[in-house]
Amino acid sequence: MRITFIPSTRDAKMLRLITVLTFLIPSALTAAASPYGLWLTQKKGVIVDVYACGDALCGRTVWLKKMKFKDGRDRLDRKNPVEALRTRHWCGIEVISGVKPVSSSEWEGGDIYDPKTGKTFNFDMEQRGDQMKVRGYLGVKMLGKSETWTRTSAGGRNLCSGS
Repeated sequence: MRITFIPSTRDAKMLRLITVLTFLIPSALTAAASPYGLWLTQKKGVIVDVYACGDALCGRTVWLKKMKFKDGRDRLDRKNPVEALRTRHWCGIEVISGVKPVSSSEWEGGDIYDPKTGKTFNFDMEQRGDQMKVRGYLGVKMLGKSETWTRTSAGGRNLCSGS
């Protein structure tokens, strides 16, 4: 004698839901754990696009709340130590380079460039879900400055292109 299971409508809906969740949950967790994408700085004035560059992470400014200085001048990279780069706009500059993974949520040993000062600092990042704790310092981590960046989207903002 053969017994056949015929699912009820309720059982069939539950089976479909479990099947869908089986595929959606792992991909959602993977996406949330990725450092790649757009990050809004703590003061909410800059968005940095973090991306892979070789075996490291890099980041480029893709949005500035204030594209011009108060006097109406464009925000150009005037303090850059390389004279040939002083005419480029802040928006589109690669500001993060060479940050290497030390775990699935931490990256160290990179650099961050500050166009306000024209200086480059050591740089580390630690991701906690949709937040990224970043730290810039010169040699000694304890003497550096930390910020928390938040994952974001373009959300109607006009993003700039690369330099």
